[in-house]
Amino acid sequence: MIYTQEDLMKRILDTKAVSIWNHQTGPIFWYAASIPGPFYVNTELTIGPELSAGLLKNITDICKEGPDARTRAEKLEALIMDAYEKDEIFKNVIETMAARIKSDFADGSFSLISGGERRDWLFSIPVAKLLGIKHAYLFKNGELYCAEPLAKGEIALHIADLINNAASYFDAWLPILQKADLGCIGTICINSRGSNGVDRLLANGQKVVALNSVDVAFFEKCQASGLIDAATLEELKVFFRSAKEWASTYVMDKPELFNVANIDTKSFERLQTFFTKDPWDLRASHQAFFTAMEAAIADRLKTAA
Repeated sequence: MIYTQEDLMKRILDTKAVSIWNHQTGPIFWYAASIPGPFYVNTELTIGPELSAGLLKNITDICKEGPDARTRAEKLEALIMDAYEKDEIFKNVIETMAARIKSDFADGSFSLISGGERRDWLFSIPVAKLLGIKHAYLFKNGELYCAEPLAKGEIALHIADLINNAASYFDAWLPILQKADLGCIGTICINSRGSNGVDRLLANGQKVVALNSVDVAFFEKCQASGLIDAATLEELKVFFRSAKEWASTYVMDKPELFNVANIDTKSFERLQTFFTKDPWDLRASHQAFFTAMEAAIADRLKTAA
């Protein structure tokens, strides 16, 4: 089954592949840049939260097993293809991606699929199998492995779960392909978040296809379909217009939404960085709140010491 745009949108929200916070109760989401936001994207959940969690754990374990890339790749393929064959929704997602590849990329314009460690492999391995072409495993340590011979100058189509800022492309995946004398026509992903990463790839000569773009238009469609309410849509529009305005309107002076004492370690580190660096220059207009939050941060650090 090939998903329609509405089918995919509903699947993404139902599985919390895009998760929207409740601005009355929290919790705030913390992004890798140490800034807060009202939604978070975990694209792998599209194939199912339990299935993706189990697969990612096993992928991580396989990647730790040893230096032999061939053995790791064989185990990865067996793991993911076994899950794919047994799960109808997983098949639907992959078939949808394969259909877009056939419609958006000219026949013969690439000769292999590449996927990067770890989440890309959930999609790149079964898509390569479905299309009947070679798959190149790109490892974070800089290795590239393909079970079939690769000729210099072959062109890859990279498959990703998510394009955000495209840092992994420029820091890892494109340099690995270039080192192996392989080209890259572009990329296809399930979700793109914002335009920064997409714009970087386009400027680098890559063609970019996203099955879904997490932007204002996406959330407007969600609201029109009854998947989110008007108040949530308005908040999200504020965030896309100005993250600083969103923070001032929805989260500043509300310590209960930050839960400093009990949030997980990674989120706490990002929260601490946010209040230390004040990237949106909010301290001057919320001085008492910043002072209170810094005291709460200090209390947590003291307790942990």
